Amino acid sequence: MQNSSSSTGDADQGWGWQQPAHGQSALALFIDDLHRVLQAHAARQLAGAAPLASAQEQVDSLIAHYVELRRAPEIFDGQSVTLKEGTDRDGVSHTVPIFSPHLKKSLVAMLGGQNKTTQ
Repeated sequence: MQNSSSSTGDADQGWGWQQPAHGQSALALFIDDLHRVLQAHAARQLAGAAPLASAQEQVDSLIAHYVELRRAPEIFDGQSVTLKEGTDRDGVSHTVPIFSPHLKKSLVAMLGGQNKTTQ
């Protein structure tokens, strides 16, 4: 059910979920996709038109793509990312992704594995 007019955004650059990656490679691509959604949301915030609900729908759609395509079922099945907005001490607004526990654990494991290879 791939759709070139995906709700995840423009099609000028391929999305990670469109790549044939699996496991931790799929997780790394998911993080790139999530970053892309958050950057677009930040740009819309600057333009004054950035409902958080719209960005959340895009993030939910990303996870659904990874689940549907079975990119890494052991990582993505039943998982979520909830976007929260807050303002720091300097009055700057930030959108922060809150990962479900298992997805967070998978990210930490992936990052831990990268740190071991670079030390």
